Amino acid sequence: MNQSWLTLALMTASCMTAFGIWNLRIAQRQRRAMARLGVHGIRTRGEVARGARREGPTVHPPEVRYKAPPVDHPDAPPTQTYRRAPLNHDQHPLHAGVPVVLRYDPGDPRRVVVVRQEDGRPGRVSYSAAAHVVWGVSFVLLGVGMGVSTFF
Repeated sequence: MNQSWLTLALMTASCMTAFGIWNLRIAQRQRRAMARLGVHGIRTRGEVARGARREGPTVHPPEVRYKAPPVDHPDAPPTQTYRRAPLNHDQHPLHAGVPVVLRYDPGDPRRVVVVRQEDGRPGRVSYSAAAHVVWGVSFVLLGVGMGVSTFF
């Protein structure tokens, strides 16, 4: 008796489960960035001003450029431009000129984390952590359900 459909169904189920786990790991990495900031923060857009560089034995982290209110006036409109190294620069491969979505601390706008990078190409979408959680849970449940249903 030929059961090639069983092999194909189990391979599809394992791929769907792996894709779901991959999405959940992306969401976890994005949530860890928010934990480094310590507060929910205010969302803004910016760009990578300078990538990581090495000068002798010293490695300088990448810098992002964004607009936020001045330090002493948190309720002022975002007119001051900051150029800082994000707190989570080790979680993203930041290259110069790439647009990013950031969150900064309203009490100290100099503290910033990169939430996600935007590709900049038309038609490309970068998802938030909540979207990655929904995709991840959906694919894990679908993959496990498909794997279990092949034996009944």
